[in-house]
Amino acid sequence: MRVINSRKSVLPLALSAVFLALPITSQAARIYTAENGDYMDVFGEVGVGGYFGTKAKYKQYHSDDSYIDDTFATFGSKGRVGIFDYRIELDYERENWRGGSGDMELHIDKAWLGYRINQYHYLEFGLTDTAFDDYDAYGDLTFDTGAETGEAGDQDKTIKYEGNYQNFAVGLSYSYKGKSSSGQAQGNITNGYVGYFGDEFSMVLGAERRNGSAGESKYGLFKLYGVGLRYAITDQLLLGLNGFIEYEEIGECTTTSDPWVDPAIKVCNRYQEFKNQGGLVSFQYSFNERWDLVGSANYEAYKDWDRGSQQWGGDDALWEAMGRSRTFHTIGVRYKPSRSSVIEIEGNIGEAYQDAYAKATVFF
Repeated sequence: MRVINSRKSVLPLALSAVFLALPITSQAARIYTAENGDYMDVFGEVGVGGYFGTKAKYKQYHSDDSYIDDTFATFGSKGRVGIFDYRIELDYERENWRGGSGDMELHIDKAWLGYRINQYHYLEFGLTDTAFDDYDAYGDLTFDTGAETGEAGDQDKTIKYEGNYQNFAVGLSYSYKGKSSSGQAQGNITNGYVGYFGDEFSMVLGAERRNGSAGESKYGLFKLYGVGLRYAITDQLLLGLNGFIEYEEIGECTTTSDPWVDPAIKVCNRYQEFKNQGGLVSFQYSFNERWDLVGSANYEAYKDWDRGSQQWGGDDALWEAMGRSRTFHTIGVRYKPSRSSVIEIEGNIGEAYQDAYAKATVFF
């Protein structure tokens, strides 16, 4: 989760993000407030833009077009009824990733109930972010195109605990029979984080474990370890660091061709472990309340890129283009015409999947 920060907002925003149901940049409209404390807000977001100069040789998007649209919209409601907090959110997004349809699709992104034990402890149940999803990109100040891990993201059948005490925050979640973004089984998912958020320095450590699909899909055991840091050098200059290591088992899947077996049975086995790693160093310089300059240096290495390993994916074109790892840099400008709108343009240099990313977004 990437957020827009200035040096002065680092501590209060980081701590409030633990219990906050809205993105930090959102502007919720209060529909009603009852005398007993019940309330209802509505909120939304519309973003128009995309990836320019995409490079087909990297095979990261749904098509080989030089421009990939990344239009996104969300609309939702949050509030409190009695002892429960709640949130429901609908997302309308383009399936522009590799293997996606390229079409705009509507889906439910959040549907959960929350219970605040006290000011330090909070529980959520339902379709929600897994705990580490809130901080997997901590220290990544880029707009969209920095190196990043593939943590579990949103999952249904999830229970999540979050707590804070003074400058410390912790989170832990458990998801029953989790699934990938394409709907493939990943097994039960447990992840969490612990973080320290000071006035100038903050740091988050996180981890995730997926038990694997037990032969139901290509996904086997998965382990992830991540770290994120931010350091505010001055009121205007913020530095960030983010890194991850993944150990992911991927199997081979076949479908029975026996005409006497109906329906056909999918069998996945021969799992191999792939070690993937990456990280970045980033900065944000705020000229004033409206203008920011953001840059980063990035590194990623995936085992199936390496032609010298047993886990090589067999893609000669990708090997020639990138080798066993890739490095690239980003430089971008953010302009905030108002408190509830932002325009971001980010250029890429090196072994990046595109030349530039640009998007204009309004929040309400």
